[in-house]
Amino acid sequence: MINIALIIIALIMLAAVAVANFYILVYFSSPEDKNTAIFPKVVVVFGLTLTCVNILMLPFDVANARTNGGIPTEILWIIIYVFIGVMVIVIIPFSIFYYEAEDPDRSNQKQIKTALKFEAGTLIIFTIVAVIFWVTLGTAEVPVTKLSSGLVGFDTSFTIACPVCKKSGGHINYEISFILYLISMLTFLGLILFVVFGAIGLGALPMDLINSYRRRPKRISLQEYSQRKLAIGKEANSLVEKGKRLQDKWKVGGGRPSSRRDKRDYNEFRARVYILEEKYEVLEMSYGKGIGPRILAVVWAYTQLVLGILGIFLSILWLLHFILFLIPHPPLSPFLNQMFIDLDNVFGLFGTLAYGIFSFYLLWCVIKGNFKFGLRIPFLFEIHPMKIGATLMNSFLFNTLLLLLSSMTIVHFCSRAFFLYSRFTGIDTIFNVGVSNLKGFKYIWRYYDWVLFLLAVISLGLLIAFPPERKKIKSSSDLP
Repeated sequence: MINIALIIIALIMLAAVAVANFYILVYFSSPEDKNTAIFPKVVVVFGLTLTCVNILMLPFDVANARTNGGIPTEILWIIIYVFIGVMVIVIIPFSIFYYEAEDPDRSNQKQIKTALKFEAGTLIIFTIVAVIFWVTLGTAEVPVTKLSSGLVGFDTSFTIACPVCKKSGGHINYEISFILYLISMLTFLGLILFVVFGAIGLGALPMDLINSYRRRPKRISLQEYSQRKLAIGKEANSLVEKGKRLQDKWKVGGGRPSSRRDKRDYNEFRARVYILEEKYEVLEMSYGKGIGPRILAVVWAYTQLVLGILGIFLSILWLLHFILFLIPHPPLSPFLNQMFIDLDNVFGLFGTLAYGIFSFYLLWCVIKGNFKFGLRIPFLFEIHPMKIGATLMNSFLFNTLLLLLSSMTIVHFCSRAFFLYSRFTGIDTIFNVGVSNLKGFKYIWRYYDWVLFLLAVISLGLLIAFPPERKKIKSSSDLP
């Protein structure tokens, strides 16, 4: 019998998540995109909502399994991942191409044609690669324990406790569907993002939150305000001149950087502009005359301090969970698994809430790690900061794409990290039986938690040992 109460709770959560993501879009959007880019905005709200649904689907799956809710969660997982696949392969890339092709001198039809041209190329390349891999490596090798005996005849129930049976290892091969293989490929792409950026974010997120509190706006005199504003003005003028020179240099290629060197210069330029804007905002807040903005600045600074301390606590717990449960075989302790189970025994939603905090924290770490990586090594790709009231749609779309891909791997990671909490669920069958045992990829899935742990420790050491990126990036006078 289907658990109606569980469905009602899920629908309420879905509505709440959609409203919250719409508010995030409005709160962070730049005035430059006001009353424009309607389609990309719809894509962003839907993509962010889909990300949250994907993360929250695991505790829903757990609740359904424990209460015999009768809901076909395996089908729901497949539907969710089909939507994610369409979003990350078709809709979001098309939206990015469409948004960046916008030009006042060009018609809307030309803008659509340009976006369709680039999207068609992306789709063709991905389809060819996916089909080739599916045909050659689309087999799951599921490990099994074989029991045999020449002394007695026995059925399946007897073999479990058969004292005279011989045990031997082996595996069963079965061909997986193309849809499941697409899910595996997208999860693998998310794995790369999660391992690199998530590892950086585990240390960078709490550190940056606390540093933001330390660099909070403080009262300054008019003389100091004038001196610092003059210095920022000189830096801004220098950046404007550099920007004009870069733009003139790129006119031949259609107004955008084309070569690797040009893209590196552009990414460094954007990183420097972001840092200068941040300095100016702090300066204005330090000398702001309004009592309201000052109070908000103080409240936000202490909020960041609290979040930073909470982030330290969560990062330490994640690292301990690696050491106690994920890395050793057999695990030394169930650790967070037991905590979630105990919380659920106290009250049904406590375990779900705790799981949500730990999993969404990983998503936040991915966003922070991506931004931190972009500031530290700006020549690889441009940064896409999420700033309140100043976020352009291309940054929204990029971060939505990053979150969707990462959420797939985070769900896979959490289904392994919280195996005792999530076993016997639909996602357990999909990931821990099918995806994790794919030919050619199974060893990556089995040992990537080692890489994630080591990168987290190394990146934390590097962040502590080396100066902030504000000192590492070239000054505007050094840019070409």
